[in-house]
Order: sequence, then structure tokens, then C-alpha cells
Amino acid sequence: MSASAETDHGDGQGSSPIGDIDSFPSDAELSRTLLSSNDSGVLSTLTEDGYPYGSLVSYVPDLDGNLLLLISDLAEHTKNARSDSRSSFLVSNATSQDADPLTGPRLTLVGSIALAESPDKSAELYLAQHPYASAYAHFKDFNYWKLSVSDCRFVGGFGHMSWVEGENYSSSEADPFAQNAEHAIQHMNDDHADANLIFVQERGGLPNATEATMVGVDRYGMTFSAETSEGPRISRVAFPDTASEASQLEPFVINLLRSLRSDV
Repeated sequence: MSASAETDHGDGQGSSPIGDIDSFPSDAELSRTLLSSNDSGVLSTLTEDGYPYGSLVSYVPDLDGNLLLLISDLAEHTKNARSDSRSSFLVSNATSQDADPLTGPRLTLVGSIALAESPDKSAELYLAQHPYASAYAHFKDFNYWKLSVSDCRFVGGFGHMSWVEGENYSSSEADPFAQNAEHAIQHMNDDHADANLIFVQERGGLPNATEATMVGVDRYGMTFSAETSEGPRISRVAFPDTASEASQLEPFVINLLRSLRSDV
């Protein structure tokens, strides 16, 4: 179960989830995971006339989830930042491939932006994730800036949204399964549909489910979309333990399945 006391959990679906619902990650954790899964977003600064000005920039998060940016003095957003440090940053996984891109998760960080106090350390972190930037990082008009996050707004889909306080956000961690979750989900749905159904029937609170599709997996458990006689339902199945490393994903799933099959 999540160690955070966040109360806003959900899956963005219309119906309430069933099963081990307390095992959902907190919105602070979901925010950090979304941030770590992307490397660019929209930086919004304020013009001299007070209008929000958005521009696409690359970023890398530091250990506390603050954003390190490499931006030029010639850019409009840099000029704005020198006059007013108030800013926000939008990160999104929404795509136009779905029927409605607003079903995808997104995150808006709110805070202040200023020149980074440790440019050498910032360069090390930034260029490790954006090596292409080494072609212009040494230009005199480029500097490292830091957006310090005070609060953030997480939206996981329709009906799933909350404000996350900066302290909860900075103390949370990205999910270790984030980088290989998509592959694992596809593998389970393509090759182990029978296992999905066992998870939902035995641990997901839907013993009469007829079909189950994995839609999410994280350090705490798995989320499924299941077909029942009452219609589609979201089912949550918790792992017996909390994962700390990406390599634990496969053994967590396999061991839980074995334990359930041995009980059948």
C-alpha cells in the first residue's frame, strides 16, 4: 500500500474500482511517475503585459522533482522569467490516437523559476538525459534554470484529479515499473489472458468475471478492466509486497499467479 496519505485515487473510468483499491498509488506518486516518463513539456511564463506565454522545452527532474531546464537568453520565456519568476509547466501523456485525448494523464506544476545555483551539477543531470544538447550547451547565451515546484495539479482522466502539495510531491518517488510497464501489459494481454482472468476472479473481487484485460501495473499491484454480467468493471489486485526495482516486475506477477493457481 502507498505510504502517502493521499485520498484522491482512481483510474479515470466511469465506474468505481473494486478489489484492493487501497493499493492504488497516490496522486503524488503518479505525478512523479508521469514526470519521469517524459522529457519535454510546455513552460508557461508571464509576459510584461501579464499574459501567459507557453513554449515547448526539454527538462530533467532533480531528486525532489524540481525541473532543470537549458534555455537561451534570447528566448521569450527567458526574458519573461527574468522579469517575473512565477511559472507553470505542463506534462502530458495524452495522444490524439485515442478517441478522446483528454482521457490521458497530465500534470501541471506550479512554482517559480530562477537560474540554477549549481550549473555544473545541472549540466551533468541534463546532458545525461539530453545528450544532443551538448551541441549548444556551451553557447554563452544558454544557461541552466531551475523551476522549483510549490504545488501541482494531477489529472488522471475524467473524474480523477487533485491538487498535490509540494511537500508530498517532492517526498514521493516515481514508480520503478514505469519504464517496462507498457511492455508487460501488452505481454500479459497478448499471451496470458487466462492469467488476467485468474487474478480478477481470485483477488480482484469479481469471481464471476468472464474476461479481463490488464490496463496498469505499478509497484503496489495490477489494474484490470473486466467484463461482468453487470457490465465492465475496473478491478485492482495488490502484490503481497511493495517493489523497489524494475527487475521485480516479472517475478512479482509470476509468484502471485503461482500462489493463486496452487490455491485453486
